Amino acid sequence: MKGSSSIFFKPLLLRQAWLLRRGIWLAMLWLPIGMGCAARPTSFDGDDSSGYAIFRSGRMNASELRALCDQGVAELVVMDGSAQDYECQMRDEVCPGLKVRYNHSQDVRQPVTKGFLIAFDSWIEESRQDGRKIAFRCRHGWHRAGRLAAYYRIRFQGWREDQAVGEMLEKGDWMDRYPQLQPQALAMAELTTSGGCSQVEEYCPRESPPATEGMLDLQGRAVFVSDICSSDDGSQSSR
Repeated sequence: MKGSSSIFFKPLLLRQAWLLRRGIWLAMLWLPIGMGCAARPTSFDGDDSSGYAIFRSGRMNASELRALCDQGVAELVVMDGSAQDYECQMRDEVCPGLKVRYNHSQDVRQPVTKGFLIAFDSWIEESRQDGRKIAFRCRHGWHRAGRLAAYYRIRFQGWREDQAVGEMLEKGDWMDRYPQLQPQALAMAELTTSGGCSQVEEYCPRESPPATEGMLDLQGRAVFVSDICSSDDGSQSSR
């Protein structure tokens, strides 16, 4: 009887061991996505004469945020909606004076809104004029941040579309999961340079009331609020 029980349970034990090994392998496969590996803050444009500089990043820990602020960054745009749990919690201790101008969980599979582009463009132009150092981030710093950086390259630095998109793809990981990023970036640039969008409609910036993203609507123009961390305007939890 004892021998027959061993014969019965051996295949079951082997299957359990196989499932355990498979689970460990899958966990290791998804580890880079699930546990950070976020891009560190990196400056990709600036003007030494005025002091202007712009950085892109993924989520930052306290030391990274402190280092960014030590470089003079005073304003931040957050595109994964998590500022209340990160920058707003850390800033008093590691980065006094930091203002979070936008905090909304953008969907990487959906194009940005026209209002966001209007507010972003105004933010860039004002920061350039005033010589401010600014930054934007998403969760990993690859997809939403890469899309916006490509747009910036085309819109404000005059890069060719293939150059900007090529950099976006080169700097990001897991980019093949989001093939819509390339046409979205091109549609964003086209809208602000020509006023139209020749891409497939699903990739074109969409209409949406500024308030849905925690932005203000001043005389028909969307603008970022002065500081998300000092109010409840526009703060949304990360999805």
